[in-house]
Amino acid sequence: MKKIPSTMLHPRLTTFLLATILVFALPCCSGSSPAPASAPEKDEATRGAIEERLITELSPSDDRAGRQRNAIINRAIDQNYDVYAAPEGYFYEILEPGDYSPLAEGDIVHAHYQGTFLDGKVFDDSRKRGKKLRFIIGQLIPAWNLALQRLKPGGAIRILTPSELAYGADGLTGPRGDTLVPAHSVLEFLIDEVEIVEE
Repeated sequence: MKKIPSTMLHPRLTTFLLATILVFALPCCSGSSPAPASAPEKDEATRGAIEERLITELSPSDDRAGRQRNAIINRAIDQNYDVYAAPEGYFYEILEPGDYSPLAEGDIVHAHYQGTFLDGKVFDDSRKRGKKLRFIIGQLIPAWNLALQRLKPGGAIRILTPSELAYGADGLTGPRGDTLVPAHSVLEFLIDEVEIVEE
């Protein structure tokens, strides 16, 4: 059998190697911020245990609050989110706990975030604007005010919230009067790269 010199690679192998290098090298070289934090993949047993736990959280009520709670739980199960129910009614998943002391009401914070509807459609994304959001804990929608106090600087959190802890019956309109979030919308937020601003 004739030996092929190592300097002569098969064209498909060369294409594969170049594509692999580009896939790993381009994100390192691009100037954009990294994608939002996400939870690690879960094995089948873990997903099953999460689903069993979340099913026990389903609401028997058919009012708006019950339907929204069940929609949140179904989204979490479908997406394999390891969320927990807060007593106030929102669900959260700590993706990265962060370091030092937890955030507190009154803290001035910079963070990246992405807001989506439960169908996955993004309605706002700070990375697309290229600028972190600056805010004061306690002056936000209720779900953020509550959930962010579970986090420490450098952490990341996923929040799924019923409308009553988000924009409620008013929804959210943009500066030009356009509707960004319709009334009574259940929302999902991914908040990361959280840092306290000293002033």
